[in-house]
Amino acid sequence: MGATRKESVFISKNLYSRLILEAKSSMPNEACGLLSGSGSKCTRVWPMRNTEPSPFSFAIDEGEKERAVREMHERNEAFIGLYHSHPNGLPVPSQDDIDHAPDVFYFIISVGGAEEGIRCYRIRGRQVMHLTIIVE
Repeated sequence: MGATRKESVFISKNLYSRLILEAKSSMPNEACGLLSGSGSKCTRVWPMRNTEPSPFSFAIDEGEKERAVREMHERNEAFIGLYHSHPNGLPVPSQDDIDHAPDVFYFIISVGGAEEGIRCYRIRGRQVMHLTIIVE
């Protein structure tokens, strides 16, 4: 049985900092939004309104999401990621995250707790794969 290569996702220092800022500004509730780019490189953050504001969950309005994805395509970008925060929690997927995650890069931002930072995952068929974030 051979070793598997760990998948990576690329993000600029500016976008990484913006995700942390989005999470902090939404405290005590979860922040949420989309990321666009190409391949495994994130190039733009699209903050979304959390339609169910809570420290423990988030929901994105489908109409708002569809409008953002259309604008991404107009800019020749693709919808490649989703983010949300875990205020005062670890940046690991909850069971709800696993059950409902789309097949895109899944960023979880932890602020206000013991561990502050961002982790990224791919969740396919309820299988969770932790990815390496390369900050450029």
